[in-house]
Amino acid sequence: MKALRTKICAYAVVLFAGLGLATTPSMAGSSDFAGVTFALHASMNGVGLHGSHTDSNEEVTRGMVGSFQPAGGAELGVNIPMGDVFFMGVGVSQIGGSGTAVFEGDDFGDKNDFQVIAKNIRTWYIQPTVSLWDNSAVYVKIGNTDGQLDFYDQTGMEICDGDDLCGLSGRTYAVGTTTIANNGLFIKTEAGATQYDQIKVEGLTNAGDDDSNDSEAKSSVEGHPMVAYGSITIGWKF
Repeated sequence: MKALRTKICAYAVVLFAGLGLATTPSMAGSSDFAGVTFALHASMNGVGLHGSHTDSNEEVTRGMVGSFQPAGGAELGVNIPMGDVFFMGVGVSQIGGSGTAVFEGDDFGDKNDFQVIAKNIRTWYIQPTVSLWDNSAVYVKIGNTDGQLDFYDQTGMEICDGDDLCGLSGRTYAVGTTTIANNGLFIKTEAGATQYDQIKVEGLTNAGDDDSNDSEAKSSVEGHPMVAYGSITIGWKF
């Protein structure tokens, strides 16, 4: 009986200890994340454009075009404590490189082809974050994203480079997790999407052919670009 009582007491101690750990988890606290951050990120992006293409014969083709594109860049931010476990991240991220071909059009007659290059993609964001576990936290992100689209027509001419009509502007929404080490090294994983405002580009030149006189005919592209992405970020908190 004594042995049985000892075992029951031991089991009770273990059970109560487990319940105590379950109800009062170890938390990193907002102060552990506070400070200026610099990081590098890599992402895979699913880019889509729902819209229409009007060729030089005024024939309209509607639908969805898209592509998958890897990207990399950097971000700079600051985490501001606003409670024991709540803090606000504020920052800016930039996708690097000289530009990525996100859309291409290739018609049957090779007379209305076009290519779209995206570059200078930048997001200004706020990131409300809650520390839930030891050295880890979850967050949501809301940001304003802008950038530039360069259109190239069949002749290779660049259309509206720097023109407001080719500017990108939209809103980014994301969720993610972040884990930080004692030395300030942190890793973030994130999934989100960016919905851009409508774009419309006119004046894409039709190259024509040897038997036609329509080399000066024009075509146009319009639609609503959208990007869904997943990213990994590695950085340092100062």
